[in-house]
Amino acid sequence: MIGLIMIAAFAVYLLVTIVVVRFTIRWARRNGRGVKRWAVVAVFVMYNLVFWDLIPTYVLYKYYCTTKAGFWVYKTPEEWKNENPGVAETLNRAHSHSFQNSDGSIGMKLNERFTRLQKARTTTLLPVTLYDASIIDVKNNEVLVERISIGAGYPAGKGFIRFWTNINSCVPENNKLDAYTIAYRDLGGE
Repeated sequence: MIGLIMIAAFAVYLLVTIVVVRFTIRWARRNGRGVKRWAVVAVFVMYNLVFWDLIPTYVLYKYYCTTKAGFWVYKTPEEWKNENPGVAETLNRAHSHSFQNSDGSIGMKLNERFTRLQKARTTTLLPVTLYDASIIDVKNNEVLVERISIGAGYPAGKGFIRFWTNINSCVPENNKLDAYTIAYRDLGGE
């Protein structure tokens, strides 16, 4: 049903666009103006009334995927264990729980020493979001593992109306982040 409504809305939009372009062409001919130039301006304006964010969103998404997205391991569990002798044996994963910070980030306490934190940073004007997931040593606030992924599209309320901006997220090394999460959680055992 929603699909039919969207097709009908697109058909009306297309019809209005055709009427506006034809009217502009007629006006340009009557007033001795450049017909092609004014037709292009009319199409450009009608296109941007609805799809103004399509091309900039794709460009910004691609730019962020190639320059910002990635997976970094700053310290492996073995390296951390070597730097902190005897501490791993005292850790207990039974204390793990989820939480949400006041800044909107969500986290999961893996044990007494490690937390997996996820933050979303959206761009100001376009619907492109950077998702930063990291494993942090809470004692000294050191980032041990970090993954930045990029997503595009409006939130659920507006998302189905402006569906053309929804792009599959580029999520580098998702399985590796999960593997490191488990490795840090299980450092101390039960």
